[in-house]
Amino acid sequence: MQQEVKDKDYVIVGRLLGTHGVKGDLRVEIYPPKLKLPKQIFIKDKEGNIKPINIERYSKTKRLVQLEGINNKEDAKKFTNTYIYLPKEKLPKLEKEQFYEYQLLGMDVEYKGKIIGKIEKIDDRLSHAYLLIKCIDDKIRHLPFISEFVKEVDLKNNKIIVELPEGWFNL
Repeated sequence: MQQEVKDKDYVIVGRLLGTHGVKGDLRVEIYPPKLKLPKQIFIKDKEGNIKPINIERYSKTKRLVQLEGINNKEDAKKFTNTYIYLPKEKLPKLEKEQFYEYQLLGMDVEYKGKIIGKIEKIDDRLSHAYLLIKCIDDKIRHLPFISEFVKEVDLKNNKIIVELPEGWFNL
């Protein structure tokens, strides 16, 4: 009997970007960058089901991957812009004060003992990450994810305790 696979048990850890060469190699983007891909990764099929697929060859330095059974450019094209998933339990342990995005999304944001909103998204395109918080007034406000503002991340109680800059609610 096959165990049911649920999306919530998996996390996106990268993306197959496009083909490279004629032998079926795919350019790959991995996040976090230090993550070592295992021999088996997971992707979603056209119906949205998560399916395992094996890696035949992976070059971290060249950022290339060849999937088992994919030996030409045409077959590899079918995987362009496909997200790579791993089961949560296969993710490497992070150092203290480091978190995976999935752990923070949906967390309550607490300020002075009151819930002011929830983490809607994380924007990490700049030098440091920003939390996008959907506040109780339905406005989305940005808060730098730095110790000056984020005082505690409480995974057990699913909340982040913050200290806000003056005028933040007026944004």
